[in-house]
Amino acid sequence: MPPVAYFPADYRSGRAAFRAAAAAAGARLTSHMAPSTGPDGKPLHTDVAVIGAEDAPHVLVCNSATHGVEGFCGSGIFTGWLDSNADARLPDSVKVVLIHALNCHGFAWLRRVTEENVDLNRNFVDHSATLPANAGYRRFHPLLLPDRWDDQSTAPMIAEFERYSARHSPFRLQCVLTAGQYEYKDGIFYGGQQETAARRRFLEIIDTHASKAGHVLFLDWHTGLGEYGAAELIGQTRPGSAHGDRVTKWFVTGLTSTKDGTSSSAPVSGTIGSGLRRRLAAAPTEVTSLTVEFGTYPPLDVLMPIIADNWLHLRGDPGDGTGRSIKASIRRALYPDQDDWKELVWMRGREIMNQAVEGLGSL
Repeated sequence: MPPVAYFPADYRSGRAAFRAAAAAAGARLTSHMAPSTGPDGKPLHTDVAVIGAEDAPHVLVCNSATHGVEGFCGSGIFTGWLDSNADARLPDSVKVVLIHALNCHGFAWLRRVTEENVDLNRNFVDHSATLPANAGYRRFHPLLLPDRWDDQSTAPMIAEFERYSARHSPFRLQCVLTAGQYEYKDGIFYGGQQETAARRRFLEIIDTHASKAGHVLFLDWHTGLGEYGAAELIGQTRPGSAHGDRVTKWFVTGLTSTKDGTSSSAPVSGTIGSGLRRRLAAAPTEVTSLTVEFGTYPPLDVLMPIIADNWLHLRGDPGDGTGRSIKASIRRALYPDQDDWKELVWMRGREIMNQAVEGLGSL
């Protein structure tokens, strides 16, 4: 099968292809139903495929669709990897756990957020403690929900973005808008006041498949930041640290960190990787955690469709002309449905998967 054919047209076809590839590869399959339905009114599921001995000491956990609409990428890579004889090159000491469409609601509805309108990758905070503050976001929030969505109504928002960027920097604007905020339920990058259903689903999967491992390598697959089709592996990758030296040895290139300013991502709160590390903190498990980020388009070209989609589900109509246009724009921003992008992503994605298995197998 040509690599571009692994990437689905939508959540339903992606799920079917993933499950078929998993079954053909002899994987053990389980499904977790979400508390919402898709645009077609049918139930939504997170599917988990497991290859390798259940008691293998080293576990590779790969997760897709933390930000739902970004799930096309992980779906294509996981399906393609399963289809290309994944089990034939799996060391005895390694188990692979593939999580397809963790945020299946967002994948099906072409949204980054969950059914609770929460950014899942900001939701893994301790909700019993004081939530992270983002005072800088407050100045922008009133501009993000105009009465209507067109060039005239969004002009004040864009003008304020430009003023702030000129005074500070475009990256500082990105930090303020995307770091995560916990005040405005109708805002963007909202981390939520409580745990989401998808967060509980993820931790249940980790408890089942990774809690007894000696070493867990976690790869969370995303799109939207960086150069078109290029892969960035974001983590605590400073040379000299155990984590940094390990991932440098295993993956060699594309490694960045928000801590030293080398990443295209702003520092963010409540990430799924931090939630995984806390969950396994009491277990005798060493954790290596990376975000795999594939670039699409320039930052503002990605941010504006995200803001527009938030407006759409709060004040617009997904079924009218404006709604359909916004849905097409957010899909394109986070999933360039072009053969050249898919080929770049597949080539690097397969390499990262194989490097991950080889790295764990070398322990």
